[in-house]
Amino acid sequence: MRLLRTGPYRPGQSKLELIEKWGQNIPPYAILSHTWFSNADDEVLFCDVRDGTYEHKKAFPKVLSAMERAVLDGYGHLWIDTCCIDKTSSVELSEAINSMYKYYEDAEICYAFLADVSSLGEDFEASRWWRRGWTLQELLAPNNVQFFSADWNFLGNKMQLQSRVSQISGIDVDYLAGTRPIHHASIASRMFWASFRQTTREEDIAYCLMGLFGVNMPMLYGEGGRKSFLRLQEEIMKISEDQSIFAWIQPDNAEDTCCGLLANSPRDFKHTGSTIPYSQLGEYIPFTMTARGLHATLPLTQKEDGMYFAALQCPVPGRGYNDWLAVYLKRLSGGSNLFARVKSGILASCSELGKPESIYVRQHHDSTTQRIFPYHFFQVCKLSCCDTDKSELADYRMVASLHLPEATRSNNFPRVARQPWSDVPLAYKIDKSAGAITTAILFQRQYDYESFILILGSISEVEIAFDVLEGDALESLETLQSKFAPRRMGSHAELKFHSVHVRSEERVHNGQKFHFIEIEIRPVAKPETMDELLAEAVGTFVNPPMRIRSGGIRGTMTRLREVLH
Repeated sequence: MRLLRTGPYRPGQSKLELIEKWGQNIPPYAILSHTWFSNADDEVLFCDVRDGTYEHKKAFPKVLSAMERAVLDGYGHLWIDTCCIDKTSSVELSEAINSMYKYYEDAEICYAFLADVSSLGEDFEASRWWRRGWTLQELLAPNNVQFFSADWNFLGNKMQLQSRVSQISGIDVDYLAGTRPIHHASIASRMFWASFRQTTREEDIAYCLMGLFGVNMPMLYGEGGRKSFLRLQEEIMKISEDQSIFAWIQPDNAEDTCCGLLANSPRDFKHTGSTIPYSQLGEYIPFTMTARGLHATLPLTQKEDGMYFAALQCPVPGRGYNDWLAVYLKRLSGGSNLFARVKSGILASCSELGKPESIYVRQHHDSTTQRIFPYHFFQVCKLSCCDTDKSELADYRMVASLHLPEATRSNNFPRVARQPWSDVPLAYKIDKSAGAITTAILFQRQYDYESFILILGSISEVEIAFDVLEGDALESLETLQSKFAPRRMGSHAELKFHSVHVRSEERVHNGQKFHFIEIEIRPVAKPETMDELLAEAVGTFVNPPMRIRSGGIRGTMTRLREVLH
């Protein structure tokens, strides 16, 4: 690190001299904490010290006074961020920012210079120093922080002023006094300390907190404050199991606004700083960010309105240690384990933990992308028969269907004209979950009442599928789900008395995506010998079909009479 030599200087010698020391060779040093001028060029920069152009700078008296104070306290070296870092070097700047907390932690003494506070200190609480992002770690990292007014009058040290400092900063006295290590404070608490602070460059609101959480990451100026803060939280999750990182709120959000589990800025913790984590019991599964969202294992409890409570390993503040804080989640259509946080203006609570589930929670929600195809529908548009010499075998009907109520009810549901070959709905809103069933439709051949069940569903989260089952056992969606073996659209299903070919054509209309389903059936005639018909008739009477299949008895008897005659 570079250090300013505080003196003594011989007459005529430059008053500012930088030295470089590393590792164990770093001498004891004092350090300055201050707020920059609004125009950074007014500060004494590294190039000014190097080129000897510092004396005309507005900040030179500040630097000179800090050096004089260090000399009085017996320190031969002083570190100041403005002139000890070459900010024209991105590598050096990144290294310095990642090391900044340690620079302040290792300093023998820290001078907190409050440039807007008078000698009497009446405006101590109103100082700009308390609202800056970088000064948070400069307050906490050093053991000995001494406060000075604009004319370098000593106002007191951190220990002497701890009650006032605690009230101003929101930081508990124990952390200010050093009786409790900073890393013992919950993530939510440390975020709360930063929630009232600001930085000139938006990315710095994340970079200035790295030391406070003991993480490192590269500087990417230009990425924006939200991205830098998201990266900070990702780094924190790599080293901490503290789930208070998810205990934030955004009071201005509408209830149906979709969010991720990670916050946008420290301001989101302004009302949740008292959150603390439970100690983890049992095996802990780390949270990881993926292309699908944040991968998490959380206890889920479904509510009556279809939303979910996701319990956090954090007690409810003020309620002892019996309940759990929770966030609201909503299942998304992109998959059965894909969720988003909703109702982010509040935190929920639960007294019992649900079953832990492995889920993905979307962090980014591109509303433009969502508007492209927010709704997908199956629409059966064509039913035809082929390759049969007997016209009576070509008469099929859709006579019954099973589906969830929401599959045929929606404010965006399309209007579909009725067809003479269908007694059931022709359009169904698709459940996009991988392997999910949207509907099961019973097809019946009118001549002999032979039947099959067509299942429409998904083979993956992005590809629809179908399956065909022999018979007419239209029992329940749960039973059919267990039998569902997805087939790709365009393939054939060969049954005993039917060969079924299902095709799909995609179309987009009014922001809705339709999968127009065409069903082509090649009937297979039933046996017509006397013995076969008698065996079938006996089997039909012994195992009578359901309501809509009772005609199968009549069909069998009709064909039996035709043979007898």
